[in-house]
Amino acid sequence: MLKLSYSSLLVSLALISAGSVSATEADANKLAVQDQLPNQTAETYPRPPGWDKLPEGEFGEKVLRGYKNFVDTQSLSPQYTGNGLNCVNCHTDAGRKENSAPLWAAYMSYPVFRAKNNRINSFEERMQGCFMFSMNGASPDYGSDALIDLSAYAYWLAQGTLTGEDFDPKDMAVPSDAELLKGGKREDFPFMKAYLDKGGSKEPALVGRAYPTTPEPEQAPDIARGKAVFEQECSVCHGENGEGQQVNNRYVFPPLWGPDTYNWGAGMQRVNTAADFIKHNMPLGQPNKLTDQQAWDVAMYLDTRDRPQDPRTKGDVAETRKEFHGKTSYYGTEVEGKILGSESFPNHPNKPQ
Repeated sequence: MLKLSYSSLLVSLALISAGSVSATEADANKLAVQDQLPNQTAETYPRPPGWDKLPEGEFGEKVLRGYKNFVDTQSLSPQYTGNGLNCVNCHTDAGRKENSAPLWAAYMSYPVFRAKNNRINSFEERMQGCFMFSMNGASPDYGSDALIDLSAYAYWLAQGTLTGEDFDPKDMAVPSDAELLKGGKREDFPFMKAYLDKGGSKEPALVGRAYPTTPEPEQAPDIARGKAVFEQECSVCHGENGEGQQVNNRYVFPPLWGPDTYNWGAGMQRVNTAADFIKHNMPLGQPNKLTDQQAWDVAMYLDTRDRPQDPRTKGDVAETRKEFHGKTSYYGTEVEGKILGSESFPNHPNKPQ
């Protein structure tokens, strides 16, 4: 196990992922405009802790490793990742930013029932799905170090979002690894219990969680209009053909379609999910710049480009669509003369043999 002093933990934050997506997004987010929904101000959003609240000792080491895995998930290649993405691409500002599926809110939302696999999922199981679909890779085993460390980072970020920002890391309850992996939405969980003892609700609002819903536009989403929006607002970062941009063989801006992005099983391939993310987070540093119509149009354009295969398929695109894809997914439909999914790129191409 990696052993670091408390001071070296803090110093190492400046050294993680030099030249990678995490460094680029961190700089860009310093300039980001506060994403505000109607009747919300910056003060209404829960605030995750700063690095001055990092606990000392073994748990602090787990938190730091989890942070590194989150902003530079490629460090886990090729064992678990099969594309060029990092967790931070869909959960910006290192999983801290409100309305960008922040990690502190996600952790407090599990365990929960998910229709995607028709059962109650722990936080650990949710992350396993991210590796399989969003990272087009392989799910780490239950109880793996990677999942424990990511859970520790999420748990630490959630400190203060329910009970206040003034928690003392020296007094922070440290769950066992098995408890940590379940998620925080449990009455017996350490700081959830403290929150309930103060009279808090069993279903805290967690303002800023997930991606806020973007209303369906008056006009049906259109590929041609979406392409125009992409060329004007998105291509400068993501490339003319959605191929992303690389520095030193690492993506500083992620690919949005093609062989090196999320696969057909990821949530982001649904037009509504992509529209929600785009509306409230893109262009980077300019949330809410696009209209609802533009967000839906460009989401449709992105989601009708081909990408890696849905790993749940048994070889029949039509059956895969029927079983797993709803009306907001274009997988298995004919677009521009081709059935999407019929010529998809492979799953987990970097898997060790």
